[in-house]
Amino acid sequence: MTSQEEQTTSTTTQQPAAVPPSSDTTLLSSPAATTAPSNKAPEAILIPPNPRLAALATKRTTLERTLSDLTAHRSALITRTTLPSGLAMPAEWPEDQKEAQALSSANAVIKEHIGLLHRYNEIKDIGQGLMGLLADQRGVRVSEVMEDFGLGGRD
Repeated sequence: MTSQEEQTTSTTTQQPAAVPPSSDTTLLSSPAATTAPSNKAPEAILIPPNPRLAALATKRTTLERTLSDLTAHRSALITRTTLPSGLAMPAEWPEDQKEAQALSSANAVIKEHIGLLHRYNEIKDIGQGLMGLLADQRGVRVSEVMEDFGLGGRD
């Protein structure tokens, strides 16, 4: 072999190494090259569990259980709800009408309670104002006037 042939041979052998590999070529560092082909289904491959995914799955299960409990409780409340007259809801009403009536009844009760709280606070404010006037007239503290009427500091 001549020196010119040796240069041509060495150039041709080095050329494939200098060319970047194509996407068809399997590299040794790629994950496909290190995994042996398997006939198993993809579900059968064991993947180490991710703790965040496990926590989310647990939280989801807990939330689904809570949702089903709340839905059952809501259904029980709807069946116990009565009409404003005190009579039971007619059995022939569809569920959505029963739910609407139950919600309406609940809103009416809440509105009544809020009205009663407003009335209570107004009366309490008037009472405290009167006790303040009495305390000023007597020249004592309001807490002493409250004690005279049998009221504590939290009343």
